[in-house]
Amino acid sequence: MNASKFLAILLIGSLALGHPALSQQERNKLEREKKENLAKIKEAEKILQQTSSQKKNTLGQLQALSQQIRSQESLIQTYRANIKLLNGEINESESMVNSLEQDLKLLKEEYAEMIYQANKAQNNFGSLSFLFSATSFRQLVMRAKYLKQYTNSRQDQAREIQVVQSEINQQIEKTNQARNEQKVLLAQQELQNRGLITARKQQNTLVKQLALKEKDLQSDLKKRKQAIARLDRMIAEVIKLEMEKSKNAKGNFELTPDGIKLSTNFQGNQKRLTWPVARGFVSSKFGLQPHPVLKGVKIENPGVDIQTQKNEVVRAVFDGEVSKIASVPGMNGVVIIIQHGEYRTVYANLSKSLVHMGDQVKTKDPIGEVFTDSDGVSEVQFQVWKNFNKLDPLAWLQPK
Repeated sequence: MNASKFLAILLIGSLALGHPALSQQERNKLEREKKENLAKIKEAEKILQQTSSQKKNTLGQLQALSQQIRSQESLIQTYRANIKLLNGEINESESMVNSLEQDLKLLKEEYAEMIYQANKAQNNFGSLSFLFSATSFRQLVMRAKYLKQYTNSRQDQAREIQVVQSEINQQIEKTNQARNEQKVLLAQQELQNRGLITARKQQNTLVKQLALKEKDLQSDLKKRKQAIARLDRMIAEVIKLEMEKSKNAKGNFELTPDGIKLSTNFQGNQKRLTWPVARGFVSSKFGLQPHPVLKGVKIENPGVDIQTQKNEVVRAVFDGEVSKIASVPGMNGVVIIIQHGEYRTVYANLSKSLVHMGDQVKTKDPIGEVFTDSDGVSEVQFQVWKNFNKLDPLAWLQPK
C-alpha cells in the first residue's frame, strides 16, 4: 500500500466520521439548551414553592407547574437529541475501527511479504554481492538506488502500520468516551422522565381541584375583564392627551426630532428588547387565549402576563420618558406607562413605583417592584402600544 493510497484511506475515514466540527457545534448547542432548560426548571420550582406556600389551589400555582412541565419536556427532548447524536458517533467510530483494522491487516500482510522477500534475497544473494556483481558502474549505481528505495519502502510501511494502529486506538477511546457519556445522559433522562410523570399527576390533580371552584374562577375572570377594560381606556386617554400636546400649527400630530429618533430606535430593536423582569416565565400570552381550567372559555389578553418571584424588580425595557403613574380600579398596585416616541410600554401590577412622572429612564433602569397577591402569585402585566394599536410583546422582547 503506497503513501498516497494510505492518505486517501485516512481522508475517507475522516469524512465518514460525519464532519467532527459540525458535530461539536451541535453538541455545544445541545449543551446550551440543556443548561437553559435546567435553569428554567429551577426558576419554575422556586416560583411554584412561593405560590404553594399559601396552601391554596390557585391558577398561579397551576401556571408555575405547567411551566415546569414544559421545561422538563424540552429538556428530555434535548437529552434524546444528544443521545441520538452520540449513537451516530458510536456507530461511525465502530465502522471506522472495522475499516482501519482491515487496512492494518493488509498493511501487515504486505510488510510481512516484504520482509520475507528481503530475507530470501539476503540469503540467496547478499546485498554486497548484489551490488558488486554489477557488470558496469551505471548498473552498480542503479542497484544501490534500488536497495535504498526498498529499505525506505519497508520503513514507510512500518510507519503506516504504526499510524493506523494509533488511529484505531484513538477511535476506540472516542467510542468508549461516547458510551460513558451516553450512560450518563440516559440516567439523567430517566430521572427527568420520573419527575415529569410526578409533575403531570400534580397538574391533573390541581386542575380537578380548581374546576370545583368554577364560580370563583368565573367571578375572577369577570373582574379581570373589567379591570383590563379600564386599563385600556386609561392608556388610550393618556395617548390622546399626549398627541393633543404634540399637534403642529396645522393641528396634526407631529413628533419632535427626539421623538422621531426614539421611535426609530425602538422599532429597530424589535426582538431585542430586554425583559421587564430578570426572572420568570410567560403565564399568559397576547391575544385570545384558552382559560387554563374553564373549558371553552377564552381570555383576551392585551399584553403578556409574566409570573416571577416575590419582590422582583420591574425594569424599563427601553429608553424613554415616564408619562403616567396611576392606579386602576380592579387591578393590583400601580400602572406605569413609558413613552418611546410613538411607542409606549405599559407595566401593570406593580406594588410600588420607583420613578416619577417625567423621569427619563434608560434600558434596564428599575421602575418598580412586582405585586404579590394574597395567593402568593407575583405577576406583572406587560404591554406594547404603537399609538392606539396594541402589539404582541413577544414580537419585541428578546427570545427566552
